[in-house]
Amino acid sequence: MSDVGWGLWGSWEQTEACLNTVVGQWTGPDPVERGSIRRWLEPKEFECAIHTDASAARAAGFSDLVAPAAMVFTYGVAPYWSPGDPPKRIDDEPTQIQIPVIFNVPAPCNKSFATSMEIEFAEPLYPEDIVGCTSKLTRIERKTLKVGAGAFLRQEDTYTKQTGEIVAVAQLDIFRFYAELGDSA
Repeated sequence: MSDVGWGLWGSWEQTEACLNTVVGQWTGPDPVERGSIRRWLEPKEFECAIHTDASAARAAGFSDLVAPAAMVFTYGVAPYWSPGDPPKRIDDEPTQIQIPVIFNVPAPCNKSFATSMEIEFAEPLYPEDIVGCTSKLTRIERKTLKVGAGAFLRQEDTYTKQTGEIVAVAQLDIFRFYAELGDSA
């Protein structure tokens, strides 16, 4: 079973050792910024005054213009590349978003897919806020499905502002499994 694919390879004992521990932590590289809010709203033609007019946001009880809640993922993702990093080559593995239960948690698996995501939003994001994220492995449920033997791994992502206030908590379920060579899974 050395057919390592997408994700960190290891034993189920190593997977279980990660349960209820921090498996990923990062800070988004850019603060919340009015121009990026506008660019996020434009293609959606999403018109809501609290996102475009600071006085309307204040009248609604906010301290300033508010970024749409879903932008927490825009601001809370770690950079894919930074000055000083080596350049990518055409045959390098593609850069992926941070899913620590795949990339940082070892398991005897060579394939994975997401099965669900639940998000609870808390505090609003304002211009100049900086978003960080801490990921924990909170559940392991071993199963054998049609695609192969594996486990549902639950990753809990807690997004916070630089002040420590919680902005959002996301629960992401990933099924990691071992697919035999030649399987179409």
